Parts: sequence; C-alpha cells; structure tokens
Amino acid sequence: MTPMRILHLYHGGLPYVRIERAALTMKKEGHEVVFLGGRLSERSDLKVFDHVHCLPIAKGFQIALDPRVKAKWIRRIREINPDIIHAHNIIAGSFVLDAGYPAVYDDHEYWSKNLAVFSTRGIIRSIANKPLMRMVPKWEHKLLERYPVITVSEAIAKEHRERASWVGVVHNYPYLFEVEHLVSPENRSGSVFVGWDFSIPKFKPYRDLTGLKDVLQFDILTGLPHDVLMERLTHYRIGLNAFRPHPWHKYSDANKTYEYLHAGLQVVTNKLIMKSLPDEPYVFAFDEYSDIKDVVDSIPDVDGNLVMDHARKRYVWDIQERVIREAYSRA
Repeated sequence: MTPMRILHLYHGGLPYVRIERAALTMKKEGHEVVFLGGRLSERSDLKVFDHVHCLPIAKGFQIALDPRVKAKWIRRIREINPDIIHAHNIIAGSFVLDAGYPAVYDDHEYWSKNLAVFSTRGIIRSIANKPLMRMVPKWEHKLLERYPVITVSEAIAKEHRERASWVGVVHNYPYLFEVEHLVSPENRSGSVFVGWDFSIPKFKPYRDLTGLKDVLQFDILTGLPHDVLMERLTHYRIGLNAFRPHPWHKYSDANKTYEYLHAGLQVVTNKLIMKSLPDEPYVFAFDEYSDIKDVVDSIPDVDGNLVMDHARKRYVWDIQERVIREAYSRA
C-alpha cells in the first residue's frame, strides 16, 4: 500500500487507547498518522501520532449541529489534507460526510441505539438533545452506506450489515507488546473493579453498580496510566465487570474484561455480557447481585499464568490488524 497521511478524527481527546492502537496498525507499515480532536491532552498511552491537533469546542454533542463549529473542523481537515480519514464515532462521522475525503467509519458505540440512553438523563438534557437525536440515525445511515465500517462487537456488526456494504469487527483487545511483559505473582488475592463509576454522583443506566458494595468486598482502580494499571491488576484473583444487566450490554465489548484476563484474573460479569464471550473458561456469569457472592466464592483457584497464556493466544490486537488493513483498502 502506497504511504498515506491518515487522519484520526474524534470529537474528544487522547488518551484513547483504541484510537492509538488503530493508528499504530498503519504507522508500523510506514504511513503518517495524525490526530485531530476536541481536547488537548497531557499524555497518550502509546505515543503513536506524528502530529496532534486540537480544536477546542463547547461541551456536549451539540457541536455537531453548529454550522460554525463544523466549518472550523472541515477547514482544519482540509489544511491537514489527509489521504484518508479514520472517523471515530458519530460526531466525527458527521464532519466526514461534508469533508469530501475517503474515509473509514469506526463505530465504537452504536449511536442510534444509544438514543434510548440519552433520553433517560433528565428532561432538560433530553430536550436539549432532541435535535441531535433526530440527526444521529440520518448520519449513521449515510455513513453505513458510504464508507467501510469497523465496530467493536459482532452484535453491532450483524445489524450494521443490513445497511452497509462491508463491516469488520475489531474488538478492544490490547497489543501483545502491551501485556507480554506481565508476570503472575505466586500469591493473588481479592477482587477488583476498574473504572470511574463510583466517583460520579449517579450511575449511568448501562453502567449501574447500585448495591454491589453491599454484597461484595473489592478494591477500585481508576485514573492510572495503562501500564501501571496492568501491573497492579496482576496482584488480584477476580476482576469485576459486574454491571447490572441492561439491554445495551448485548452490543458492548468492555475492554476491562480483556485487561483482567491478560493480567491473569478470572472475570465475573452478567449473563448478557457473557453472551459475547462464548466458550470462555475464565469468565463466570451471575443472574442478580443476590447470587454474585456465591459465584465469586465458587470460582476455582487457577494459576494466573494459565489465564495469561490463554488471553495472549485469543485476545490480542495483533490478530485483527488485517481487518483494519482491509477497511483502508476498501476506502
């Protein structure tokens, strides 16, 4: 493939490890990778980009509906003048529709399905989001028809294929080099949850952990650089991806599940999330929080090295790079 300038476009900022992994896939093959986002970041995890550009924008997704904001983004895109745009999520996708460049649409969130989640966040916010809620399905339809599509789970891909000519699945796996240095200690103990959910006033509907602290004892890790987080995880035995079941979980692909496995932990999650992990020997499902302690207590002790080896064979970004390359060739 002839060397290209590839622009990764996202309305948020770095670090965002999925975006950086996708960029590294093509950078390794000699392409120039550039990031344009809506926030200036103090750090990134993989430090992959040749250039990072920032267009500060107002808070919220309404930015996509302001023609002045869109004009600024399209002007900056044309200044960068990429050979191809990798658009991450629907806001970036809406800019791409008017920019006039070859593109790949990377749908991390299945935004048209997310409208139900937006509508549960209070009447004022719901009213403010109504114009966006009308536009998202229209943007999504155009993006699926016009560009090669990458998404995070087979459940999303199956529905997108009803409208798109080509859809590839790229799960939120780490690169092998991110995890192969990890060493399992002889003794592990305790359970852990990775995430910021307990630091906010109210749980999001699809990240509901209400009552989990009442039935389980566990530590919480959040805000750590990825390499530090992974080393800390190796000291635990059980990783919790224990949100209360929500219809959205049918489509989710939580990267914390793979992080736990790569750190040698066995995982506890709900049955909806479990459906996306068929034949996984180190993941255990609960029905309700009333039975989750019994599930945790029944998990057999396993050498963490066995779990790590299993994850390195099955859940690494390296084995799905071909999907990204194919999307670019189709674009």
